[in-house]
Amino acid sequence: MPKKFDVAEKILEKSIDLFYRHGFVKASIRDIVKEVGITNSTVYLYFKHKDEILFNVIFNIGSELLRELRTVIEKQSDPVECLRAMIFRQVCFSTETDNWKKVKIFLEEQYQLPHYLRKKALEQHRQIYDLYYSKICEIERMGSLDKKVDKTAITFGIFAMMNWVYRWFNPKGRLSVEKVAENVIDIFLNGILKKEHEKKV
Repeated sequence: MPKKFDVAEKILEKSIDLFYRHGFVKASIRDIVKEVGITNSTVYLYFKHKDEILFNVIFNIGSELLRELRTVIEKQSDPVECLRAMIFRQVCFSTETDNWKKVKIFLEEQYQLPHYLRKKALEQHRQIYDLYYSKICEIERMGSLDKKVDKTAITFGIFAMMNWVYRWFNPKGRLSVEKVAENVIDIFLNGILKKEHEKKV
């Protein structure tokens, strides 16, 4: 008999594929249990409802991203180089084969969650936001930030650039994901750093 953890993981795995292909609304519990090979009643032993499945998918990939970003931060002491490394890692992370479908769900399906679960998901998103905002503040304190740009606008701007990459990036295309990440970094930093600092990086 399979372990409870194994069944729960299988439910999440199949749900990710269905949510990615059909969207959360169109993918039914019936579709999920059919893919997993269990009965409708069995799925409710592991998740209270479909919303909880979606929340787990979103929360798990968010937790993975947070771990990746914190690992980068621990290794980089220079704020500008750390910001570079954070953006590079997140762009690459978002386009990795194992994460591609999850990231799409993470970015596009969160609004489908009921209020109490969406609030938890947003708290996690806020942690990711705070990591970037804190780094922008460090760059400002070292005197390298262009005073004309607002730190909140900068932080949301980072996400706007990074979060669109997974939509248009083609793994078989002319540019590697590493090259795409480097271009995103250069375009972004050229817009927020003082000119004298740009020449140094």
